[in-house]
Amino acid sequence: DYVTTSNSGASADATNESNNTFGSDGLISFSGETTSDAGLTFGAKVTVQTNSTSGNAAAAIEDQGAYISGDFGYIQLGQTDGIVDMMDNHMHSGNVQETGNGTANSTVNSSSAISDSEGAAKIGYRSPNISGFQLGLMATDAGAGAAENNDQSGFIINYDMGVAKIGYAQTKTSNASNTGADVTQTNYGLGTSFGDVGINVGFGTDKTGGASGAAETSKIDTRDVEVTYSMDAVSLYLTNVNSEEKTGDNAGDKMSGTTYGLSYTIAPGVSAFIEHANTDYTDATTGGTNSDSRDNTQVSLSVSF
Repeated sequence: DYVTTSNSGASADATNESNNTFGSDGLISFSGETTSDAGLTFGAKVTVQTNSTSGNAAAAIEDQGAYISGDFGYIQLGQTDGIVDMMDNHMHSGNVQETGNGTANSTVNSSSAISDSEGAAKIGYRSPNISGFQLGLMATDAGAGAAENNDQSGFIINYDMGVAKIGYAQTKTSNASNTGADVTQTNYGLGTSFGDVGINVGFGTDKTGGASGAAETSKIDTRDVEVTYSMDAVSLYLTNVNSEEKTGDNAGDKMSGTTYGLSYTIAPGVSAFIEHANTDYTDATTGGTNSDSRDNTQVSLSVSF
């Protein structure tokens, strides 16, 4: 990877700060499955990752998990992407970006997607596709400690009508210290395609309740759009996001951003990639000084086998 970033406004780059970096990212996945005499399929996967800009990063487990599938659907267990995260790619723009939109001081969202903690232990269920309908359920455990009560539970419902796929997802994450300041996230949208062109549109809302039943302290509304185009060895995409805080201390804070990307397949398993993202964040707080902007460009060569 080669990444160059330019920050302005409140998070402006320091004098003589280059913000240019070379890095590398490695992934090794081990997976396998077996089918019992009763027709149930059992499988598991472990993925090891290294990610470094200095060349000496240690290997770490990125995700690990097991699954059971059959006529009843699919059951997931482990520390990996959750069921909602696996089923919502048609309802937001975050699934194709590498760096995407964001700034240093932003209090809002870079995507309408629901949050998912890949490294947290979870269990999930995905139903069979029944006349275009599919249901997903998930539960994540944050830990057993006194300040680890931020468990997450949620669901997603998708309907594939042929010309388009629509969906609605919702999760609730409890406050870590059990104060009642829980976070509820919703995401709804659709995805469709016309020949080589794909379009995803998503709308999300994050609400944070007040402690002990007090009024909401935050309500962030986010809209994002993704347009993709594939032609032979070339894939293009354009994403746009707008997010705004509607209540609480940061009411009126806004972020808008646009990301352009291109991927070119050089040979089977070898591809080149370039992405540019431009983001502007406005701090609406009286006397606030956190407004900033970011330009980010990434160029990568990827080899898989």
